[in-house]
Amino acid sequence: MERVFDENEKIRKAEEIYYRRNNKNVSLTTKKENPIKGNMKNKILLNLLILFNISVVVFAIQNKDFIFTKEFLGVIENYNNEIGNQIIEYIEGIWKSDVPKDDEIETTINEEEQDTSQIQQEEKTEISQSSSISEMELDIQNLKAAYTFIKPIEGTISSGFGARESEYQNVTGYHTGIDIAKEKGSVIKASIGGIVDLVSSEGDYGMHIKIRCNNVTTLYAHCSKIYVKEGQIVAEGDKIAEVGSTGNSTGNHLHFEIRVDDRFVDPSKIINF
Repeated sequence: MERVFDENEKIRKAEEIYYRRNNKNVSLTTKKENPIKGNMKNKILLNLLILFNISVVVFAIQNKDFIFTKEFLGVIENYNNEIGNQIIEYIEGIWKSDVPKDDEIETTINEEEQDTSQIQQEEKTEISQSSSISEMELDIQNLKAAYTFIKPIEGTISSGFGARESEYQNVTGYHTGIDIAKEKGSVIKASIGGIVDLVSSEGDYGMHIKIRCNNVTTLYAHCSKIYVKEGQIVAEGDKIAEVGSTGNSTGNHLHFEIRVDDRFVDPSKIINF
């Protein structure tokens, strides 16, 4: 809902914007400068006063016999009033030209609200990222406390968990597991016991298996051959598949994942490879 400002709020906002334009380095809460006190305005006022004094002196010289009469005092009073009104009108004109209009006030308010919204969004993003890291650390602690895992295969980790760079266009920039390089046909073992939740050959994983134990899932991808079927119960260390390079793969290896619910966990933080 768009915020509606009453007249007092608009006047206060106008004064705030005016002071901000002319006093960028001065806080409104510590110093409020009178708009008449600008260098240019001081010079204009000084010049007007000098002209006034000169006029008075010239008039006095030309009318020395007329000075101090009632008529003279009346003329002086009218003259002062006229000059004073002109100065006031001039200063008010400068002030009105500097004060932003209602649409300028609303635009500035909207810009400030957008800046505030952007800052709040950035803070939420930072909090979300921090929460994600903390959540993974908590998952790792819980997994270590509740389960035991073994290496699904002996080999060299060719690509770690998380952000990565690759010369291959078909390799994504964020790695949800680890890659263990091994010769084709090498036997893959179940890292943890459970029920075979999925056996598939579709998608980037190629021939792959998912084994579920409560809310923990292990995934074994890019296999060349699979030994198990969906619904089968396997124990830790059982032979389940062979290494291959099916799906979106650049060579023979096992892509291995550990998930808690739908959250990815770095396997190298759970198992010593």
